[in-house]
Amino acid sequence: MKKLCLPQKLQTIAHSLLFCTLLAGCGTGALQHNQSPAPTQNPQSTTVTQLRVGDAPADQVFSFELTIASPINLIPLGGGSASAISVNPNRLELSRTAGKMQPLGVMALKPGSYAAAEITIQGPSITYTKTMLTPAPVTLIDRVNGVDQTVRVNFNPPLVVGNDPVVLDLDINLASALVSANAGNISGTHFTESSFAFGVHPIGVAGRQQDDDGEFEAETGKAVEVSSSGFVLQTGQSGSRLPFIVDGGTTLPSGLRLADLQNRIIQVQGFTRSDGTLYAQQIEMLGSQNASQMQGTLTLVGSFNVPTLMDFAVQDGTGTGFTSAQIGQDFMIDISSVASASFATNYGDCDKSALVSPAINFPFDSAHLKAGQRIEVITESGVTAGQPILPSQVRLEQQAISGTVSGFTALPGGASSFDLLLPADSYVTLLSGQTTVHVFEQTMTDNRAGNVANGKAVRVRGPLFWTGTQFNMVARRITQ
Repeated sequence: MKKLCLPQKLQTIAHSLLFCTLLAGCGTGALQHNQSPAPTQNPQSTTVTQLRVGDAPADQVFSFELTIASPINLIPLGGGSASAISVNPNRLELSRTAGKMQPLGVMALKPGSYAAAEITIQGPSITYTKTMLTPAPVTLIDRVNGVDQTVRVNFNPPLVVGNDPVVLDLDINLASALVSANAGNISGTHFTESSFAFGVHPIGVAGRQQDDDGEFEAETGKAVEVSSSGFVLQTGQSGSRLPFIVDGGTTLPSGLRLADLQNRIIQVQGFTRSDGTLYAQQIEMLGSQNASQMQGTLTLVGSFNVPTLMDFAVQDGTGTGFTSAQIGQDFMIDISSVASASFATNYGDCDKSALVSPAINFPFDSAHLKAGQRIEVITESGVTAGQPILPSQVRLEQQAISGTVSGFTALPGGASSFDLLLPADSYVTLLSGQTTVHVFEQTMTDNRAGNVANGKAVRVRGPLFWTGTQFNMVARRITQ
């Protein structure tokens, strides 16, 4: 790894130019609860805002796709013309970001107080697991589509756009939108006001940011519009175009200059500065200009009784040959030629300092793959419809699972371990046959669920390992 060094004057000029470009971009804004009279605003000013979206998942669902139509309209308190939050053309798969807010862009919006938002959802589609009991129990994977809807979400109290940069979070609650038919099978979607929750957070302190207040944890995409001062990260099919600044503290891939990253698939660790600009701390190169990257869930390991063949439900991707039409589709992966050194785990910001016997308790290689795990594959040959994927790299990704705590054990330093008992209809259970995940909560785990105790229902996000006999998970985040 090497660090990119720019002259201090050039850094300052570049920072200013990119920040001005950001402010002049497409229009969207920042919302915050109005617990007191709205502050006096300059009607000509705009607020730098990151729009992020996340999902509260349903246990059966391992792929939930939709398009958010542009614009999202914010309705001013007291009437008047709506303020528009513009979003780029997108096709979002949200279950992969359960327990994490996914950035959609950096935008600007006129300050003011707002009474409601109107949001249009297009083409919702769900892939889920179900059990057919006759003539013999068998797990099936089904796919259903919903209808387009426009929903008004009322704010009480009103939401206020202030002058300081913020993160605007849009949390979509899939479970509340599912329509079920007989025997609990999903038949479609119906979104209501309770399916959406808007929240706002000021930019967090650098070094202590989380997903909802400015952190960028292992953001993957293609580097476009590369200059001497930064680049735009184009992430998958979300429509996101994230303008990152680099400076002398940015760590680049070993042997490469910033200009060498043009159109390559990269992964970025970074944060949001207090002025709203995005800063890249570390950049990892994943693939060349001709490569493609895909993320998804393993649905079967050992297809046709061949250990190196597996079925893979795609949740997102980018690069040569990949389009938004392939989200939710099934691919076959052949890992027979993947080198041992090309298997890696994307811990992101997981605290793994106290993990015991990683090779035994947290293995990830060709012999430790299991249906229900979420992975990323990189292929230098691109994606061809109807052809097996031949990866050059396979990476274990973080995912979220829900369940009930059992066997809780407190460990030194605020750490703990416990079993997470999965619901009977969990896609992890139905795909893998496993009913329990052993969780390791670390000292620096982002625990938003409070005290974890036996019998408590929680959701845990982190990498999910298969030891050969059980699932182990390192907790990046715990929520309710």
